[in-house]
Amino acid sequence: MQSTLYFYGAAGMVTGSNFLLDTGTSKLLVDCGLMQGMGEERNWDPFAYEPKEISHLIVTHAHIDHIGRIPLLVKKGFKGKIISTKATMALAEPLLLDAMEIVAHAAEKGGRGELYNARDIAEAMGLWSGIGYGEEVALPDGVSLTLLDAGHILGSAMVRLSRQGRSIVCTGDLGGGNSPLLPPTHEVADATYVVMEGTYGDKVRPEDSQRREELENVIEETIARGGTLLIPAFSTERTQDLMYEIRTLMVEKRVPSVPVFVDSPLAQKITRAFVAHPEYFTPEIRTRVEAGEDIFGFPELRFVENAEESRRVHETAGPKIILAGSGMSSGGRVIGHERKLLPDPKSTLLIVGYQAAGTIGRRLIEGARTLTLYKEHIPVRAKIETLYGYSAHRDSEGLLEFVNKTASTAEEVFVVHAEPAAAAFLAQRIRDYLSVKATVPQAGDKIVLQF
Repeated sequence: MQSTLYFYGAAGMVTGSNFLLDTGTSKLLVDCGLMQGMGEERNWDPFAYEPKEISHLIVTHAHIDHIGRIPLLVKKGFKGKIISTKATMALAEPLLLDAMEIVAHAAEKGGRGELYNARDIAEAMGLWSGIGYGEEVALPDGVSLTLLDAGHILGSAMVRLSRQGRSIVCTGDLGGGNSPLLPPTHEVADATYVVMEGTYGDKVRPEDSQRREELENVIEETIARGGTLLIPAFSTERTQDLMYEIRTLMVEKRVPSVPVFVDSPLAQKITRAFVAHPEYFTPEIRTRVEAGEDIFGFPELRFVENAEESRRVHETAGPKIILAGSGMSSGGRVIGHERKLLPDPKSTLLIVGYQAAGTIGRRLIEGARTLTLYKEHIPVRAKIETLYGYSAHRDSEGLLEFVNKTASTAEEVFVVHAEPAAAAFLAQRIRDYLSVKATVPQAGDKIVLQF
């Protein structure tokens, strides 16, 4: 009984998650995501496999680096079934429509053709179905599927594939248990093989208990200078976490009351999806939502509806807070705000998540003193702060502990979804501390598994 696992994306890199399992008579995919940052031109490359031969696509969660090429897969002939949690399915369509516009802009800028269109997205959604955590689904060739809570974003899941008493667990992205809204990651204790993320495989995050206090300090210091706090934030999960936290700080009067602008139409849609799926929240948050509390609403909050309103945000006098996409400053309305605020020494730009190599966000945390935005050279005089306590990823210690739970059964761990140094560091720690075989696959690698 053998299967072959192919690593076609997020191997030797962070984004573009895409893995193929050939079980002998059937082929299935786990994720089909866009590459972001450096190497994004490869999104236009042909698939390394024939899409029409794939029977099932299992989706871990709705971030674009995990779902962004699904419409292209459909466009190229995929007619199988797409399976995820119900929340991931609800989030996928607005996220894909938003990505379509960003990709179209990149295509025009790079002189490339259309990657996919709204019809391809609609066709993909027609193939999609949602299941619950722990629900077992029969797949071809005697394989069964179960989705387990990954704790990363709303509806995120680990993919557990089982056959004849052996299992492969693809973690997708693992939450660090630091979201104020979501329950912790489901513990896995009996995996045979683990395909796991290593985004922060070489970093240790500060104690989670400090994150709200650190956010409070950044807000207070920026307001005291009379500046604006700009937070580039992903529309899914990060924006909702921060809205909830800022609401808490203002309701408890721990920070001054100032206008809070959420400048992302996509974030509004995603927030509505969050409220529509309270079953994915922690029991405490779920109870509050079901009792009618608006956990994201507070008087200072203002959603920005269109581009003209976005430009007028800066007409609001005095200190303020702006949350805007995209989270890596790779596009979206945040660029216009950065153009306005980066030259202002009174203002702060707060980085709260992973920044892929080649993105503006990455250049800022690496100390860039000037940027080119809209063909203008923009000096960076604003204070650049980082706060990783809101990261939706586990740090190095958390990743090691995840493997430790299943160390007695794991025959091999494959570290993916990480920059080379982070992946190599984590794999070495797994070998040294847990005596579990751990390797770092590269794009195009294939491994024969006893599965």
